[in-house]
Amino acid sequence: MTSHQRWRRPLMMIATGVALALAGCSVESDDPPASGPTSEAFPAPPAPATAPGVTADSIKIGFVYPDLEVVKQYINIDHGDYQATFKALVDKVNAAGGIHGRKLIPVYGAVDVISPAGAQETCVKLTQDEKVFAVLGSLNAEDSMCYVQTHRTALVGGDLSAERYAKAQAPWVSDLRGGDELADGIGLFAADNALAGKKVAVVAYRDDQAAVDKVVLPALRRLQVPVTETGILDADISDAAAVSQQFGVFIQKFRAAGVDTVLLVGGSQTQFPAELGKTDYRPRLLFASTSQAQAYLLSPGDHDPAVVTGAAALGLVNDYSEPANAACVATIEAAMPALTGKLVDPATVPSGEPGPGTSEGVACRYLALFQAITEKAGEDLTYQSFQQAAFSLGSFQVPSYRDKATYSRETPHGAIPPRLYTFDPARKNFFPAAG
Repeated sequence: MTSHQRWRRPLMMIATGVALALAGCSVESDDPPASGPTSEAFPAPPAPATAPGVTADSIKIGFVYPDLEVVKQYINIDHGDYQATFKALVDKVNAAGGIHGRKLIPVYGAVDVISPAGAQETCVKLTQDEKVFAVLGSLNAEDSMCYVQTHRTALVGGDLSAERYAKAQAPWVSDLRGGDELADGIGLFAADNALAGKKVAVVAYRDDQAAVDKVVLPALRRLQVPVTETGILDADISDAAAVSQQFGVFIQKFRAAGVDTVLLVGGSQTQFPAELGKTDYRPRLLFASTSQAQAYLLSPGDHDPAVVTGAAALGLVNDYSEPANAACVATIEAAMPALTGKLVDPATVPSGEPGPGTSEGVACRYLALFQAITEKAGEDLTYQSFQQAAFSLGSFQVPSYRDKATYSRETPHGAIPPRLYTFDPARKNFFPAAG
């Protein structure tokens, strides 16, 4: 979800940034995840025995994060100091001897979220100017491709879907599946016959068409849930009026067809509810991503609680007290005593209040995953050894998640199972469903 209209882009980008930061939140269900994709669905990217940014005693890595200073005139949002947070964690690794005797040299890539070219400029800086070995951090969906496809640089983070992974030209691991988890997660929406007899519509942006066609609709068919209407936004997303108008047409069609349940996929998850709030039509909303649902709640403007009454969402269960994350918190507090007691679960921070736990979570998750893979790769660190180490990592506790990830050739995204969240009107947010 991006918009090239400068006054509007910050709001849209911030919603996405919040979504990425909160992507560790999700549902309570102890059902095992469905079997993962086959190796044919996840062919390994090229991984040559080369090692850009690696010397006998150092490894240069890039850290990507949103530059929120540029949007303060539009929205009050504070994730904490990404650069200082990442530095504190890197310093801890280096103080312990680095990784196989190599110290980590961090290079920082703050993305100008107002500029349409901001993500591309940061990508070029890290890959071409700095020539890092790998890039770590949160990225918007297609921004990952600049690293792993265009500039063939290893990536830890980003929305790793089967479709994107098939285009990668460098090693890529993440904790996010870019929508592919819906194949497993939609079953949670339909549990206990919750969708029986419902008239369901699916809404998505044009960029999410593949996820709808290859993941969402097949999953609904397997569950024998008929789809009454499908709305794919094909308006120019830089034209706010056109986007609003087309969503308005969808809403009219859904209402006329008697749709009582709307499944929101990809970038539609923040804008569609906002348009719905302009009407008195209140179908039940099912969000493909808890983080996007929460991003809608955090977006500017008044929100009618009735829009999300009864709503549900999918995500990854966040446990901020998880030991690996707690260790990161202790490290950062030691380096920055002013943050003591302030590094809390971002989902518990009221809108408008500083949430330094966001930058902590992003830095901790991706550095921990990079470190584990690099240590397993051994002293002869190349893209080839890094990728093989990732494929053999196996069960791994990504900091701040309740469920462990499983890394293999078939699951470079970790296959953390999606869980179900429901909207709590008293607390005005999405929380794990009971069960």
